[in-house]
Amino acid sequence: MIAPLLLTALAAPPLPLPLESEARRVIEWQLASPPREGRESGLSPEEADAVHRRYLDSIGETLEPAREERRPTRP
Repeated sequence: MIAPLLLTALAAPPLPLPLESEARRVIEWQLASPPREGRESGLSPEEADAVHRRYLDSIGETLEPAREERRPTRP
């Protein structure tokens, strides 16, 4: 009789919904935009090399978490 009450009391509260962030808005905007087409749709070799170098240089680095503005939740 006490065990179910104890388990109920120890149950974790539900996780809060994720805050909308600038990164999320950018990703959603990119997903909603039409795909690039034509000869100019890809990266130039120089751009691709720069992205590749930045990616390799970033491996092992840690970033500080972004400071999100607290927004009131919608009812």
